[in-house]
Amino acid sequence: MSDKTNEEKLRILQERLAQIKQKQETQVPIENKIDKVIEIATSVDEVPLKKHNPVSFGWVKYIVIIGVFVYGSIYAYKNIDFSNLISSEEITEEPKEFVLKYNLNLKGDNISIISSFEDEISAKALVNDLKVKGYKCDYFYLPNKSNSTDELFKVYIGPYENNEETNQWIENIDSEFEIIKL
Repeated sequence: MSDKTNEEKLRILQERLAQIKQKQETQVPIENKIDKVIEIATSVDEVPLKKHNPVSFGWVKYIVIIGVFVYGSIYAYKNIDFSNLISSEEITEEPKEFVLKYNLNLKGDNISIISSFEDEISAKALVNDLKVKGYKCDYFYLPNKSNSTDELFKVYIGPYENNEETNQWIENIDSEFEIIKL
């Protein structure tokens, strides 16, 4: 390590400790170092000044909140359609009645619809039975010949030239019917 002996190292250490101790004893306390300012009272200083309280702006937040509320209300009134918010129970309008309109290209005054089927095979079978019995009849697919979307096949007799002729033929059929003017 070093060439110095332990005794020499100890002596150097003691000298340093003595120097540190001497510095601590000779230092002036901090209080003595601070310059004290002495104020001399004058006539202006003798009159006590009023303390000013800081101005409070707490009321401003209430003004802002009220302004935002008023602006939001006006915006909602002008831009939101409140009629959509009414529940369906409150709507008193009656639904419009669907009017079925046919677009049949038949020659004659009217026909009589005597039956409706969901499948074409049943409609064809009834038409064949009625033709065997002497009826002038046929069937059509409802969505193709009307404004309805019901997927039904309608069997009809006719067309006939007048109501009397139509009623004559209907008398022999035991089912409900609907006469349609062409």
